[in-house]
Amino acid sequence: MKSSLFFILPFFGIALAAAEDPKPTSCICEPAVCREIWPQACYCENEAKKKCFEKCGGTEPTYQSCPPLGTKLRPSPSAGPACGSKKECVCDQVMCIQSWPESCYCANAAKEQCYKKCGGEKPELQDCPPQNSPSLITTTKINTLIPTPTQTSKPSQTHQPCGGMLVGGTLDCPSGYVCITDPYEPGSCGPACDQLGICVRDKICGGFAGFACEEEGQTCVDDPRDDCDPENFGADCAGLCVWPH
Repeated sequence: MKSSLFFILPFFGIALAAAEDPKPTSCICEPAVCREIWPQACYCENEAKKKCFEKCGGTEPTYQSCPPLGTKLRPSPSAGPACGSKKECVCDQVMCIQSWPESCYCANAAKEQCYKKCGGEKPELQDCPPQNSPSLITTTKINTLIPTPTQTSKPSQTHQPCGGMLVGGTLDCPSGYVCITDPYEPGSCGPACDQLGICVRDKICGGFAGFACEEEGQTCVDDPRDDCDPENFGADCAGLCVWPH
């Protein structure tokens, strides 16, 4: 009987020790609910970290540096605009008619307009030949032609195109000029139906006083803007000067 007691006692001691020192369970901190109001949220988060550390131990947490109460704006490292968030400047699309030298002046005007709007490297402009009629980009009026004694042939005069919504975009005339239907384009209704027209000087010719065109070689055609039509029994109708082509 005594030998049995000596055999049981060691196991009884081990069981007693296990009962006195229970295995520790994992410590769980209660989730903190902090209102999104600055800087109260900063103090709330620090307090939650402190309570969790006092309850469960472990590595001491790193606390935020909270500003004094009453601060309204929360500092943020990303408060400024993000790198590359600047809106990209886009130049306006310009439709140039494929007629020389008008297309040359139009392309140069588009480059200069883009440079003024978006900056960047200064554009390289084309070397356009002189023209006697106003270009798409200038309001300079050429009233007289300078004679050149060595010139053997006179270049044909042209009109700047205008209108043309149906062919890609509207082209406006310079100041002092008006967009009309090209009288030398059979079947065209010009700007009245969003087709291309021509820019002519807004100055009367013909009429009751018989005003002549200022530039030699121009022809006085009927002004389509009034109700007087020489083909429909109109008399002394006013007209506009155009270059025959």
